[in-house]
Amino acid sequence: MTELMSSDAELIALNQANMDAAIDNLIAHGFCVVENACSADLFSALLQESHELQAQFQRAAIAQGGHQQAIRGDCTRWLNPSDPAGGRYLASLEKLGQYLNQQLYTGIRHVEAHYASYAPGDYYARHRDNPAHQQARVISTVLYLNSHWDAVWHGQLQLQDTAQHWHQILPMPNRLVLFQSELLHEVCAASQPRNSIAGWLRRDDAVL
Repeated sequence: MTELMSSDAELIALNQANMDAAIDNLIAHGFCVVENACSADLFSALLQESHELQAQFQRAAIAQGGHQQAIRGDCTRWLNPSDPAGGRYLASLEKLGQYLNQQLYTGIRHVEAHYASYAPGDYYARHRDNPAHQQARVISTVLYLNSHWDAVWHGQLQLQDTAQHWHQILPMPNRLVLFQSELLHEVCAASQPRNSIAGWLRRDDAVL
């Protein structure tokens, strides 16, 4: 395998051993979970930036049939390359996309990501990340930006793997989930605020 050096990406848990396991799980099950994904410095910077940008967050919605459907309750703010912390994270996702192209010939051409904030009781109903009849998103990513999480607060990601088995993944601090964008999934309500960065590795051209 082509080596993904930690000096090239601040997703430091994506070292050679972890990436070997991640690739194996992506092939076998369609998803993988990586613990302690970011360097301590980047994770702290992302936490701080997401809080500082709260005033720029907007209520998210999804369009179906020309109407806005109330199937999600999160507020979001897209990451920009000029964001001090967010830009670093986007660069790491770009490196990850290049690595996946080398190993799996995924055809990833660019990445996008947004901060997401769920208030207590908010959820995102079951869905796939590609709109109907589109396949631009190849790999979906979720990095959890909670400084602490207790399992009794719930807020798990429920994800169906390629064998149609369901998995529950709690939003533990600095946990990164990678999964095929065509997989069914949903975000369950939590009793505490729940924060993350949702990202997508895409095979289409970036819109400038």
